[in-house]
Amino acid sequence: MDNIIFERIWKDSNIIELKVMASSEYISVFQNCYVEDVLLENAADKINNYIKNSNEVCYLEFGNKIGNYTPAFSLNILPSDNHGHVKIEVDIEIADNDRRAHRCCFYVSCELGQIERFGQSLVSLISEDEGVKVSLV
Repeated sequence: MDNIIFERIWKDSNIIELKVMASSEYISVFQNCYVEDVLLENAADKINNYIKNSNEVCYLEFGNKIGNYTPAFSLNILPSDNHGHVKIEVDIEIADNDRRAHRCCFYVSCELGQIERFGQSLVSLISEDEGVKVSLV
């Protein structure tokens, strides 16, 4: 089943460790990464703006995908079709080498309502306790 899940592992000051899990009918991947809480707030705002104008692309990048930093990933939310169906291109780093050379890209299918709920729930990762999950499905 297509899904994207963010799980809060811990928080220290304004830095959150997230476990990001994404799956489609073909693949399931996960990655741990570190994000600032303001980045989650900005992502929630971008998703909210996308819902208001879903014929535009909404690109969300968490971390730097280039350079020697902690693992990074992105979600590229494509325009919805006439029935409210949406594809999200997931680009996630596979941490199997020191050069950060391997990435995995695939589509997750969903609907506008699922994206809206996901965006509204993102801020709970900032205020809630460890272990809280935000899921697309």
